[in-house]
Amino acid sequence: MSTHLYCVLPRALGASVPSGLTGIEGAGVRALEAGSLSAWVSDVDHRLPISIDGVRAHDCVVEAALETGSTPVPARYGQRFDDDDACRVALALRGSSIDALLANVEGQVEMTLILTPSTKRMIHDLEPMVATMVAEGGLAGASSGSTGGAGRQYLERLRAREAATNAIRKTMDSLANRLAEAATRFVRRSAMHEQMTQLPLRTMSHLISREVVDQYKEVVGAVRAGSESRFLVIGPRAPYSFCALGGTSGAHGMKLAD
Repeated sequence: MSTHLYCVLPRALGASVPSGLTGIEGAGVRALEAGSLSAWVSDVDHRLPISIDGVRAHDCVVEAALETGSTPVPARYGQRFDDDDACRVALALRGSSIDALLANVEGQVEMTLILTPSTKRMIHDLEPMVATMVAEGGLAGASSGSTGGAGRQYLERLRAREAATNAIRKTMDSLANRLAEAATRFVRRSAMHEQMTQLPLRTMSHLISREVVDQYKEVVGAVRAGSESRFLVIGPRAPYSFCALGGTSGAHGMKLAD
């Protein structure tokens, strides 16, 4: 069995794990003391592969830590150690850095904004490509058989696709700027996440005080997305995007083990 690390809290605040809290594969979560720190861990089979269910269970434990009233430093999913002692050693080696992270996020939470184009806007911008797409599927007319014509059509299709994508991105950028401006007085730190899909999405995370969550949601919710785009507000959550050792944002949690 291995020791799976979920998150770290100050020892005085994280020593008591909620009764009955379970993590990956239903294993009981316990507090592991390591100097000034309290790590929330559970025992897992070291052969257990990464899975969506595992990620969800990991996140649920971190969110349970956030609900205690203290802000945890979440571990990046998959941080496993040979045993409790190995986990303690790893924490001790980075103890001062983790203490600084805890001090930096105490009383703070993460809010995330996910921006997407509306279906109506995507259809409008992709419309110039529809006829070609249908023809390629064999539903409209035979091709001329000309190599030159086919090459020209291909280039025109690429240009149309690029123009459509750029138009959507400009709309998304405009919405992102308006949301950032609306929330600016509440935001302590911000992070723009790398796009993980071919769709033109924008994902922004803001580190804000727990005390202003309702005000943040109110001012952000008042921003008009219009008919061409949409946005979703997620949070409050543990500050995954602001807890990389060394201070680099956007790392999605603290990493100790390789």
